[in-house]
Amino acid sequence: MPAVKIAFIGGGSAQWAPKITTDLVLTTELSGSHLVLYDIDPEALELTCPLAQRIAQQAGTGWHISATTDRSVALDGADYVILSIRVGGVEAMWADLEIPLRYGIHQTVGDTVGPGGLSRALRHIPVAVEIARDMEQRCPGAWLINLTNPMSTICRAVTKVTSVPTIGLCHEVINTVHWLASLFGVKAEDIHIQVAGINHFAWILKMQVGGKDGFTLLRDYLAEHSPFEHIAQIDERDWRSSFEDYGVIKFLLFQRYGTFPAAGDRHIIEFFPWFLTEATGWGRRYGVLPTTYEFRLQELEHRRRKARQMLAQEGPLTLSRSREQVAGVIAALATGKPARFVVNFPNRGQITNLPLDAIVEGFAYVGDKGVEPICVGFLPLIVQELIIGHVLRQEMIVEAALYGDRELALQALSGDPLVLDWEHTPQMLNEMLNANREYLIPSRRR
Repeated sequence: MPAVKIAFIGGGSAQWAPKITTDLVLTTELSGSHLVLYDIDPEALELTCPLAQRIAQQAGTGWHISATTDRSVALDGADYVILSIRVGGVEAMWADLEIPLRYGIHQTVGDTVGPGGLSRALRHIPVAVEIARDMEQRCPGAWLINLTNPMSTICRAVTKVTSVPTIGLCHEVINTVHWLASLFGVKAEDIHIQVAGINHFAWILKMQVGGKDGFTLLRDYLAEHSPFEHIAQIDERDWRSSFEDYGVIKFLLFQRYGTFPAAGDRHIIEFFPWFLTEATGWGRRYGVLPTTYEFRLQELEHRRRKARQMLAQEGPLTLSRSREQVAGVIAALATGKPARFVVNFPNRGQITNLPLDAIVEGFAYVGDKGVEPICVGFLPLIVQELIIGHVLRQEMIVEAALYGDRELALQALSGDPLVLDWEHTPQMLNEMLNANREYLIPSRRR
């Protein structure tokens, strides 16, 4: 097949650039292609580009790797554009996490819902839309593959106001399947699920495990084990502790609602008002430790140190495909050979009782016909009820970000389950807007 050009926006990421590069160069269908790492930070590219080139050279699949700080160079003639950015750098996450904390709101991630999700969306949507509009001119017809959070609002904004075909990819559903495989003592390939919802809040509606009903197996397991059984001692000094997933929240929600959430507990817990309270130690009772701003700084340094070690390593690197779907999706689109993936994509009716055009998460076939979502039909009423408010608030946040509408942002924030202090919400919003002011679209009421 002909080689393709892939632009990686945010290619200076020490976390994502090495991983996605490895996946791409180990995908034989894409041999001989060109990957352009683009970043606004030239120092970041000085680390990731040589490392990506070393990975490609070792793979021996004919890839050409280059880097640039000129976005037009990256986008011109691109067939696929990967979006993995952190607008304002890790420093901007201070506003997402620390300002709400002043108002008693403890977030475990702060990148999807809650005050942090809104703050991050207002900061990222203008940049994502600007990139998409640039794509319309420089690489019309190219696919945008978004890895950036908040996934749902970014993808919705791009598909709402541009013509760029967009897919959002997240690893949470896949990681949940592997988590369940470990629980049941089977291979992940032995688990078959039907899943639907929104990013970081999708729900497994049906499950087969080696030919047996998965929900029956879960109920049998919980009849003999406490949901809290596997919680280990949490090391509150180690940022990696905040990424541990003991499944307590998933188990409790399954016991109450009869369906199983398909994301890490650290994400799921933020969609509800009941779990992140002082009485639960702000989630610690459930084995969930908040990813603080300080932890984010520690994680960033860890990723950079690991990338430097890889680059300096003597002898061959250990190269293997990750669980990420980016390379597989690009290969399916490029070759036209359909394959099934978990995607975030506009609702074309695959979920009957969620709004059309909302970004929903579920399985789809990707190939010569683009993205063909697999129809789920109606969500159970309780799942619809849990999701619908978040979908509507996401639409409000998108509108607020696109048009600089403070009042709409305030309304969305006031309805979020984590926001329980009515009187001080306007003040909290003002502080977040002020911290993000250089990234926001000026108010232009329609």
